[in-house]
Amino acid sequence: MPCYRCGARQEDPEAGKASPWKRGVRREHQVLICPGCFASAVPELDRCTRCASAHLIRRLDQVECLDCRLIREVVPEPPPSAAAAPVAVSPSGPAVSGLADEVARALDRVLGRR
Repeated sequence: MPCYRCGARQEDPEAGKASPWKRGVRREHQVLICPGCFASAVPELDRCTRCASAHLIRRLDQVECLDCRLIREVVPEPPPSAAAAPVAVSPSGPAVSGLADEVARALDRVLGRR
């Protein structure tokens, strides 16, 4: 999963070292944040309703605060109105454009398809 702000891809950390990348929740979706974007991304992250921490993770249909352990249900997105054209909303933004093509090429290589 790339950084939701800049699109950088996470690399495996050196053996025995923790990854400097952070997780967060934005608009009810879990996102990954690179070390370079983290400071500017914090104001954009969802906050805990109990302690105001941005240290949240999403599991299935729940969001958990890792500081105070409050668990809440994900607020469902409202259905699109009939008058509005459907719009795909991605928490990752424009940085992931072409990801589907990249995955398709990788599958073709692995499966030997041309």
